[in-house]
Amino acid sequence: MSTSHPAPSNLSLAYRLSGLLAVVTFVHAAVGAFWPGVFRDPPMTAGNAQGTAVAMLLAALPVLVGSMIFAARGSLRAQLVWLGALSYILYNAAIYAFAVAFNPLFLLYVASLSLSFWAILVLLTRLDVNELRARFAENLPVRAFAVYVLAASGMFFVLWMGQIVPALFQSRRPAFLAGTDLLTSPVHVLDLGFALPISALGAAWLWQRKGWGFLLTGLMLSMLVIETASIALDQWFGYLHDPTASPAAVPVFAALTPIGLVAVIAYLRYLRPAAG
Repeated sequence: MSTSHPAPSNLSLAYRLSGLLAVVTFVHAAVGAFWPGVFRDPPMTAGNAQGTAVAMLLAALPVLVGSMIFAARGSLRAQLVWLGALSYILYNAAIYAFAVAFNPLFLLYVASLSLSFWAILVLLTRLDVNELRARFAENLPVRAFAVYVLAASGMFFVLWMGQIVPALFQSRRPAFLAGTDLLTSPVHVLDLGFALPISALGAAWLWQRKGWGFLLTGLMLSMLVIETASIALDQWFGYLHDPTASPAAVPVFAALTPIGLVAVIAYLRYLRPAAG
């Protein structure tokens, strides 16, 4: 991650919040990954939670810490990746805090949720979206990246609506809640209520070459790479804990991960170093 530029001094609070977040997340992710007995959920849900913990250790935390290091050296690219890593942790901390059965790690989940939220807020208020827009090369194929983000968002939208709409007209418990103690799917809520609208808005603004479009697209592309790898892992661990669960999503999301990685690298390559 180059685009070397003097390190922004107004991000000190974001560094402190993110550093504390890294410590807190490492603790609960390590416990969840290596001591799955901490989860008091049905087997499939416990497996999903363990898989997400593994993804946090292997992907989210290294990306978070690495991006913070490069951002401290002045990389604007790293700041976008930093936002993506924080967004992934926020998303999954919400699932841990609201959907995983109460366990000894509960307060750490709440801390991760709070720290990631405030770190994102601080970063968003400190970044200059007009400077960001100016730093992207004029030949950035904004429509291609906007279409890619919309296609990825549309895939999740169709998938979730395919589960939800039929269940609305059934009197029995929805099939997508089988093997869980959940009342509703937190993934449906977070995606339909927040992640997908933000992705669509970012893509629309990118198409129009608005500053916030460049920021939100970089954020979502970075988050999506970690999230697809995480889904592959949590589905695999869910299957290991409960062989009646389908592992069909594992190869799909495992394949989407390198595709997303290529997309985010290609996007960030258009972000030029500061003049001088």
